Amino acid sequence: MVTRLLTKNVLAGAALAVLALAMTPSSAIAQKKAAQPRQPLQFKGARSEVYKTIGDVALQMYIFEPAGHKAADRRPAVVFFFGGGWKGGTPKQFEHQCRYLASRGMVAMTADYRVSSRHGTKAVQCVTDGKSAVRWVRENAKRLGYLLNASTSRVSLLRIMWP
Repeated sequence: MVTRLLTKNVLAGAALAVLALAMTPSSAIAQKKAAQPRQPLQFKGARSEVYKTIGDVALQMYIFEPAGHKAADRRPAVVFFFGGGWKGGTPKQFEHQCRYLASRGMVAMTADYRVSSRHGTKAVQCVTDGKSAVRWVRENAKRLGYLLNASTSRVSLLRIMWP
């Protein structure tokens, strides 16, 4: 019942329909230059999987699932990418949104990617990591129990801008 309501009302017919790229003002994040721990982040009640490894850097996808979720459930899903102007940021930016959406019956994920302050990368590598994350989401949909758009198997993009 919950899945049907979410699919009809929230997702408007698309099962895996939202990839949120949040572009926040980079100046505040760049000024903090908070270093990401070398160990993967830990989110209580969520799990993580490596979606890509570059050298000694293992990029994580943090997965928040509804209570009692099984792969056979085939839930709608959402993936968030933190903002920071390719310079900084952390997947923690969307922890609360992921928790909320999982409580509403969705599989919610937030992806880590390389940024210049921690990895010395340019924007092109950040985008490459984002593409790798989306590819990983599509390739693992059945195993992790979420749906792709049944008619097209495409992932939609939603870009969120913070004031």
